[in-house]
Amino acid sequence: MTRAERVRALLDEYARQRYQNEREQREREREAFARDPELEALRARSVSLAAQSLRAAMNEPDADKRRAIAGDMRQKGALLNAETRRRLRALGLPEDYLEEHYRCPVCRDTGYVGDAPARFCACFERRLAMGEQSGQGAQTFEAFNAAFVPEENGQRARLLEAKGLLEEFADRYPQARWRNIVLSGAGGLGKSFLLNCVYERVNSRGFAATRTTAYRMFDAMRRRHVGDAEDADGFAALLETPFLLVDDLGTEPMMRNITVEYLFLLINERMEAGLSTMATTNLTPAQIQERYGERVCSRLFDRASALTIKLEGKDLRLHGIR
Repeated sequence: MTRAERVRALLDEYARQRYQNEREQREREREAFARDPELEALRARSVSLAAQSLRAAMNEPDADKRRAIAGDMRQKGALLNAETRRRLRALGLPEDYLEEHYRCPVCRDTGYVGDAPARFCACFERRLAMGEQSGQGAQTFEAFNAAFVPEENGQRARLLEAKGLLEEFADRYPQARWRNIVLSGAGGLGKSFLLNCVYERVNSRGFAATRTTAYRMFDAMRRRHVGDAEDADGFAALLETPFLLVDDLGTEPMMRNITVEYLFLLINERMEAGLSTMATTNLTPAQIQERYGERVCSRLFDRASALTIKLEGKDLRLHGIR
């Protein structure tokens, strides 16, 4: 993998992280608003205050009056924020519970800092350097090294077991015991690495396979839905490829009449055609059912044809391990 390819792969990962951040923020909002509906009202008032103040400032030619509008907005906003924090504390929740949380607060998980021309954030440069030093491009079963995986709570043993099952699948495809694979677990446990290992092994044996991210899959669905002639065959390619590997299912946007409907179509049509699909996800089966519905969940976890693997343990990326 070239440096440019590593940069693109990392930018894709950062984009998926931002969607994950937004999804988690919405989940926290739903929980907090259900416990205290006044929090939702406070959030709505805060948004309305900002919008009204912006409109008023844009329509006010006098600079002093614009400053007064901004000062009044800050004062009222501070009161709303103080009441929000008070109510969150009363629920036993952190004061920043309703805010978006970032893996890197400096770049807010964009990978960039500074105005134009923007530069890579230090977190991005570290991740890029780690990949170059550890041979990130060689994501193969041969490069798999479990020596750096913690042994505590059986993390290393689970990862080795997963590696063995996936290597068996890749070596026996298309005659493997399972047609589909779902690899789940929290971020940083090696799911994407293992998916890439499977992809490389299947390709090296001469079989066609397509590897994509959940966001790119969604983009193909969206283009198909709106009839985008520029990429009319994108979704058809996902339907027809002999082996489809989707990384980070659950990080793609949820868009009405597109995400759930086209994901079901994709999985169902591929199953009917006897084609193999592999997906990695941070979601549990219960979360997948809540997000996509029973039909999608039942096909992803079909007992007759699916291998389901769950990884647990420490985030290997936070420990300098790739």
